Amino acid sequence: MVDLSDYIDDGEEDDAVGVAEDFAALRDSLQALADAIASTNLAVINAAQGDGAAATQRVQASVGALKRFHEAFAVLKVEPKAEDDQAEADED
Repeated sequence: MVDLSDYIDDGEEDDAVGVAEDFAALRDSLQALADAIASTNLAVINAAQGDGAAATQRVQASVGALKRFHEAFAVLKVEPKAEDDQAEADED
């Protein structure tokens, strides 16, 4: 497993602002995506075995994981410039 602490600055530089949050969001989005894939695979297996109730539960879990992925990935899409402009506007 890779230790990301080497890539996370302690916040002394202006460019380093938000790096730790980006790594946390990346980790959360990848975990949610992995959960969605696993749940989908299990849904297919349950459906092939004829267990409709278990397959339905797995599909619901997959949808929930995809929602978590979307929420975590949205954090990564935010442009840093927009945050800086908002901070400057708040200071005025």
